[in-house]
Amino acid sequence: MLPSIRIDSWDDWTRVYNDVSVWRGLIDAICVREGLGYRQIHPASANTNAVFLLDRAYALKIYSPFWDEFEFECALLDALGPNEEIPTPYLVGSGQVSDAAGVAWDYLITRYCAARPYSELRQQLSEDDALSIAAQLGPTLRALHELDLNLVANAATERAWTDVVAERRRNALNELIQAGVLSAAIVSSLEFSLDDAIAADRQESRVIAHGDLGADHVLCAPTDNGWQIEALIDFGDAKIGTWEYEWMPLWLGCFAGEPGFARVFLNAYDPTLLEDPEFPRRAVAWTLLHDFGADEIKRLWREQGAVGPIESIEVLKQLLCPESILP
Repeated sequence: MLPSIRIDSWDDWTRVYNDVSVWRGLIDAICVREGLGYRQIHPASANTNAVFLLDRAYALKIYSPFWDEFEFECALLDALGPNEEIPTPYLVGSGQVSDAAGVAWDYLITRYCAARPYSELRQQLSEDDALSIAAQLGPTLRALHELDLNLVANAATERAWTDVVAERRRNALNELIQAGVLSAAIVSSLEFSLDDAIAADRQESRVIAHGDLGADHVLCAPTDNGWQIEALIDFGDAKIGTWEYEWMPLWLGCFAGEPGFARVFLNAYDPTLLEDPEFPRRAVAWTLLHDFGADEIKRLWREQGAVGPIESIEVLKQLLCPESILP
């Protein structure tokens, strides 16, 4: 029996997105359509889409109605296919099904990857193993950024990028001031930095950016040659934009604010960045312009137990991209 799934608000979504009983009928309809069988369903940890593991053989993502992510992620995974340089879960099926009320739900199915998220491993790994993961991320991300944009670029991807940049330019600084994170005294300088970064964003230098390459989305597995990156997952926040858009989730997620890990990554990604004194300024600007950069800055500010707003750009830079990253 197909269910009728009514989602009118984000609160509605958070109550049901990982509830197997709510989605079981829709999952069965998708599996019939794709010719797949399963015995067990396990909800995966996710907070924006409904993700279910089928017999730990397939991962099924049913997209939230609040974001328009499906078409780009599906096109990108299809374009990547089996790719040794950019390991991703293999795309099995995708499409749209309607529930009993006629509401259409986008879905995507990939092969399940048994490797573990780097976020679960980080405290267990030796420093050498962790640095190895950072070094592997460099060429992996570089390969993604060197992909031919014509594989996925269109008018919709251009709008997706310009819309998020324009919205964050309008609102990010005010959000941080209202939250007590930033002092109004440094806003004019930050506005200049943001405008400078946007002006330098040339269409010809844009790349396919994952957009959320934090530690949860880098899956690793042990091999005879040490821990290796097995797959990058969750391209739902991917954009065609500037490569510095990747910095915030990498710095705060994968590298946990550790300059040594960031140096290893940058050296493997593009060693000329380690000689670029302007890189930290650009990284701060694109952190502020990131779709969820302001939220991450607020989280970091709270975790550090700050008792007052940030009064200088240098302090903000120390949080988001300290110059100690550069040799």
